[in-house]
Amino acid sequence: MPIQIYWGEDEFLMSRVIKQLRSRVLDERWASFNYSEYPPDSKDSIPQAIADIMTPPLGTGGRLVYLPSSTLLGVCPKEMLQQLEHILAIVPATNFLLITTINKPDSRNKSVKLLLQFAQVKEFPSIPQWQTDTLIKQARNLAKETGSEFTPDAYRVLVEAVGNNTRLLVTQLEKLKVYANGVTVNADTVRELVTNNATNSLQLASAIRTGNVSLALKLVEDLITRNEPSLKIVATLTTAFRTWLVVKLCIAANYQDDSAIAFLAEIKNLKRLYFLRQEVASISAGDLQKALSVLLELELMLKNGWDEKMALETQIVKTCA
Repeated sequence: MPIQIYWGEDEFLMSRVIKQLRSRVLDERWASFNYSEYPPDSKDSIPQAIADIMTPPLGTGGRLVYLPSSTLLGVCPKEMLQQLEHILAIVPATNFLLITTINKPDSRNKSVKLLLQFAQVKEFPSIPQWQTDTLIKQARNLAKETGSEFTPDAYRVLVEAVGNNTRLLVTQLEKLKVYANGVTVNADTVRELVTNNATNSLQLASAIRTGNVSLALKLVEDLITRNEPSLKIVATLTTAFRTWLVVKLCIAANYQDDSAIAFLAEIKNLKRLYFLRQEVASISAGDLQKALSVLLELELMLKNGWDEKMALETQIVKTCA
């Protein structure tokens, strides 16, 4: 389709696909004539893009017009809308209009509704760290692109190591492909070659919730080594424990409506509730409340100038207990 709409928060994957589109559409010898990109803050961007998209390419290859963060997906003037209605059906087959945005286009918007009649839409979401199965599926798809083969357990180890960092994932896949040299990569090879960079505050929260002091302290050490801001760590821990507490209280109150629980716990993805129910099954609401109190003390300690490592370790041991 001549109109391409890419949206999502994973800028690395999006930029990767944009490069692939550019390579497919343009002849690099003529790219300087047939590629144009217009910033969203210029009032002339859309009129210029419309003029370009209707102009046949020079030389060989096609033409690519790129509108990053375009207002075409927002409030579009009536005159512009009429112009779009006139030209979209007759865009030359050699020409492509690419529009990108972070947020999902609102199909109720008139310009979006019109564009969607002619557009191919691709989504590039930032996959949450807890969606392990989705991250593994993404790793499988990217491995196919690089021509690599992995055993099922190797994918899980790889995802545990890189988390939802797609840039790092692709880098590691390419490294493993070179090392494997056509042989299927197993979990031991991944452990040997891929450093675990996915240590995060959510893992720390889980370790605290299960009372695993040694793991919690190791994770604190890893986070500090990676220069993770201490107040950011506390904010993530507080959010996690608050979410667990709300879910636990809703379960205790015999809430039957998952949508109501998700609203109260500020959970955007209903599917996450299944995992949250399992996570709070073996901990009491009272323990979760105590943990939040200790985390509040930790925040005050840090804001009052305590040594970051000492404050974190002291309060996290207290929370685990």
